[in-house]
Amino acid sequence: MQLILPILSFLLAPVATTACEGACITDTTNEFLNRYTDPVLTALQNLESANQISTKLVPAPGRRENSIVYFTPVMEAYNFTAYASLEKAIFPSFFHGKCQGPDGVNPPGCPNPDCATVCGTPGSMVHFYANLTNIVFDALTGILANLTAPGCKTYNQIQKTVMADVNKGQRKRMENLSRIMPLRSHASIQARSAQKTQQELKKIMEDVSSTMLETCGGADLQLCSWEEPMKKFILQFP
Repeated sequence: MQLILPILSFLLAPVATTACEGACITDTTNEFLNRYTDPVLTALQNLESANQISTKLVPAPGRRENSIVYFTPVMEAYNFTAYASLEKAIFPSFFHGKCQGPDGVNPPGCPNPDCATVCGTPGSMVHFYANLTNIVFDALTGILANLTAPGCKTYNQIQKTVMADVNKGQRKRMENLSRIMPLRSHASIQARSAQKTQQELKKIMEDVSSTMLETCGGADLQLCSWEEPMKKFILQFP
C-alpha cells in the first residue's frame, strides 16, 4: 500500500500544460476578433464611401442617410461564423501539438517565452507572430470576401436592398419623365438601369480584400498587428 499511494498521487497530480489548450485557444481567438472589430467595420465603411454605393448607384430620392446598413447581412453573418473559422485557421491548421522532440524534451524557449519550433504553444505563437498576424488577416478577410461574393446569400440580400432603393428613386424620376416620354419606354430604361446597377455593385464588392489590406496598413499589416499587447496576452498562458 505504501508503494501504491505515491503512484496514485503521481497519476492524480495536475499535469502542466505544454500547449495552447482550452482558454488559451478560445481567449486568443476572441482577443483577435475583438481587436478586428473596428478594422472590419472601417473597411466596410470605406468600401461604401470610396465607391459611393448610394450616390453612384441610387437616385437621390431613394438614398439612405446611413448607407452602411447595406452591409448589415454581411456583418451579421460575419459575427456568426468568424470565431469557428478563425480558431480553425490558427488551431490546428498552423499551430498544433506539443514541441517535445522524440526524446520528450522541450526545445529551448518552449513552451514559452520564445519557441523556435512550430507547435501549439504560446512561445511558438510569439516566435512566429508574423505568421500568426497573416493567418488572422487572411482568415477574416477571406470570410468577408466570401460573404460579398456574387451569388451568395448575403450578397443577394445586399443587392436586393440596393435595388429596392434604386427602384424607389427611379419612381420619382419616371413620374417626371412620364410627361414627355411614352410609358412603354419606361420599362426599357428601368431594365437597362437595373443591369448597370448590378454590374457596378459587383465591381464594388470585388474590392473588399484590397480595402481590408489598406485599412490594416498595407502588406506589413502594421495597423492590424498589435504585436506587443498580443504577445503579452498570449504569454499569460502556461
